[in-house]
Amino acid sequence: MITGELKSKVGRVWDAFWSGGISNPLEVIEQITYLLFIKRLDEIQTRKDNRASRTAKPDPDPLFAEDQQELRWQNFKACDPEVMYRIVEQGVFPYLRAMGGDGSTYSHHMRDARFTIPGPNLLAKVVELLDSISMESSDTAGDIYEYLLAKIATSGRNGQFRTPRHLIQLMVEMTQPKPDDEVCDPACGTAGFLVQSASYVKREHAKALLDVEQQAHFNASMFHGFDFDSTMLRIGSMNMLLHGIEDPDIRYRDSLVESSAGEAERYSLILANPPFAGSLDYESPAADLLPVVKTKKTELLFLALFLRLLKPGGRAAVIVPDGVLFGSTKAHKELRRTLVEDHKLDGVVKLPSGVFKPYAGVSTAILLFTRTDSGGTDNVWFYDVQADGFSLDDRRNPLLPEDRLGVRPAAGSLSQEEHTKNNLPDALSRWFDRGGSEHNRARTEQSFCVPKSDIVAQGYDLSLNRYAERPRYLTAGRRVTMADLLDAGLITEGTQLTFERAGARYSARVTAAGRLELVGGQQFPSPNRAAAAAVGEGTVDGWRSWALEDGTTLDRLRQRFLGTSAVGASSPGAGELANERLGVSPNFDAAPKSVAAQSDSAIRHTETAEDPLRIQTVNESPAQGEDKDAPVVGLTVGDLPSALGGVVHVSPSATFDEAITQMMINDYSQLPVLSGRQLRGAVTWKSIARARHANHAPPFSRAIIQAREVSYDQDLIDILPMLAESEFVLIRNRSNEISGIVTASDVAAAYGAMATPFFLIGEFDQRLRQVLASSIEFSRVQELCDPEGNRSITGFDDLSIGDYQRVLENKEEWERVGWSLDRKVFIERLDEIREIRNGLMHFNPKPLPGNSTHKIRHMINVLREYGN
Repeated sequence: MITGELKSKVGRVWDAFWSGGISNPLEVIEQITYLLFIKRLDEIQTRKDNRASRTAKPDPDPLFAEDQQELRWQNFKACDPEVMYRIVEQGVFPYLRAMGGDGSTYSHHMRDARFTIPGPNLLAKVVELLDSISMESSDTAGDIYEYLLAKIATSGRNGQFRTPRHLIQLMVEMTQPKPDDEVCDPACGTAGFLVQSASYVKREHAKALLDVEQQAHFNASMFHGFDFDSTMLRIGSMNMLLHGIEDPDIRYRDSLVESSAGEAERYSLILANPPFAGSLDYESPAADLLPVVKTKKTELLFLALFLRLLKPGGRAAVIVPDGVLFGSTKAHKELRRTLVEDHKLDGVVKLPSGVFKPYAGVSTAILLFTRTDSGGTDNVWFYDVQADGFSLDDRRNPLLPEDRLGVRPAAGSLSQEEHTKNNLPDALSRWFDRGGSEHNRARTEQSFCVPKSDIVAQGYDLSLNRYAERPRYLTAGRRVTMADLLDAGLITEGTQLTFERAGARYSARVTAAGRLELVGGQQFPSPNRAAAAAVGEGTVDGWRSWALEDGTTLDRLRQRFLGTSAVGASSPGAGELANERLGVSPNFDAAPKSVAAQSDSAIRHTETAEDPLRIQTVNESPAQGEDKDAPVVGLTVGDLPSALGGVVHVSPSATFDEAITQMMINDYSQLPVLSGRQLRGAVTWKSIARARHANHAPPFSRAIIQAREVSYDQDLIDILPMLAESEFVLIRNRSNEISGIVTASDVAAAYGAMATPFFLIGEFDQRLRQVLASSIEFSRVQELCDPEGNRSITGFDDLSIGDYQRVLENKEEWERVGWSLDRKVFIERLDEIREIRNGLMHFNPKPLPGNSTHKIRHMINVLREYGN
């Protein structure tokens, strides 16, 4: 990681080259890395000399022979500029070109290394500046190269930028390279993944490397890296050599263009962060890739390449842009389907969008999978990395002391507070437990497992947000708002917030009222709505998107607010108690909206509520529910009583008699088959009949068919295609347990119940309008309903139920109708129906009172009797 001090030193070196007449950025980078490399070699030789002195044993393999001592950094740096220049030009660079040995990968890439520093004074100045830079970092050369790459903005059309070292460490630790692996990075750059893999094998398998054959494999045939940039190949080769790999396979190869026939099924581990900002013509990719996925996008082509390069049983950890996880093109969907159905998708690690800054702000994830050619995906593990130990802005400053950074902090286990700044150790720990207790985690947690059937039901969408269930952040019985953060001093008026999405950057400022004001002047009390308005999409998680300049998201501020404020409501809800790791029974937060909403007080609509919906302006107060995290868009699966009502099930080892008896005594048409929490399928009358028709005495397993499962909070309308195909789906609740079953008849009843009030209101309105039209002059109606002449009432069809009230409240007009009914009682009931109608037409999320439908029906019956 580039520190502020190192940036300053490198900046001075850059300025020295610039003022010395070298302005080509790649030439500057090459000359710096050559000099840093010879400096690093001298430091290694110094340690070897010290060891030889302590042990009184000569160095068996010195880097510098007796007649090459003047080539060492510590010796030539003290020379006069003219002498130093001669040594470097005539001695050091020929040494670099030859030191790898004839025919070695290193000498192959160094054979055209050129010394181009124009004069002695510039060389002396650069050597003096570089002498103050420590080379103890595992990849300082790569750090400097990538920093300069960002500084000069030459990332290029293929999206080249550097992978942070701690992310490389995480991916290596998760895949656990073994001594007999063949590790490949098809877009190796500075060879960071290969270097870290070598370090891991040295640390974890030191004894195995004592074997002569194993040592030979380690030095010559274990590590393979490809790139089409000769500068990167030279840097990668130097980096590998510095880390003790004598002859790595680092070679020129345009991985997407050249045929992979000679490399197919060769490697047991692939670690990569391939370019994913570019695209190729259809004619450019290798012919053996297009049958796998026909696309121009490099990120998809690289995934297809990885599958081709892996041998069966080989595993991979690769970084991909978020679009790979949820892209809707045929190529995106087919590639995800292939990973899930034809191979074994093990995990998806969501990374925060700032991890690649300042080089790029793209949102990414780590995909972990195994090539099987026979499927094997059962449960996919998801983890949401929210902090990697560094600020998520362009500065990427460390948030913790150095011994608490990285995947395996030198200081040991992190505290909870430290975890909020560095999630990587926790991610690694949970990854290794993905086959155990991780299965029991709720989807509101930072990690959880998702059954394959859920992923299939979602069209192979692999985005974490598709399956995560957001916890409800409550204070004093309501959701936390922007205004709460403002009052708590966590944000101030004028605070600037930004986020990036699909390559675009959006910004907003906090107003004195605790709203977010977009660049165009629109203001929103909800971060979600502000983010959705900014990008022009319907749903965006604004709490996790909007961030301060240092990368802190509003979600982090919200959690900080809940952790420091006194949640002192006399009757806290389950959401509040959950923030304190307490529970409440029954858990009303877990109930569907239609149930939970009944605990709220009723809202009476004013007369203006009957007017058409209005767009709220900046100066208006927020409408009811405006500060909620997301608008209610319709029924969810959990709104159906059968979804959370529990299930009767049988095990895979059950008998036909057991299943049939359960179905008969409970009047069921289908029965889930469970093994613990795992869904194994279902049996139906049809599947039982087919099994027994095909075989007189079949095993029970022959009757088990695939069962679709969905989450309780999924929109009900989204599962209609599934029900049309399979007639039923099983439901998982917030605890990820099978909690119920929903059939087509359940959905028909639900939508029938929703539609009935609309039809009844329509009939009531039509009948009452006919009564008034047949009894009262229209001019009199206009006089009563629009005395100022401000409304455009041109006929009875323009009247509202409120207008009917105004007319019938007039005693003379009531008498014209000629009903022997009590006018006051009738008007009171008419007012109740008006409120019911307003709630329906304005899609009020609160459910209708239980007797609403009956009230409308009874009034229709009255109109049928008296209206004629």
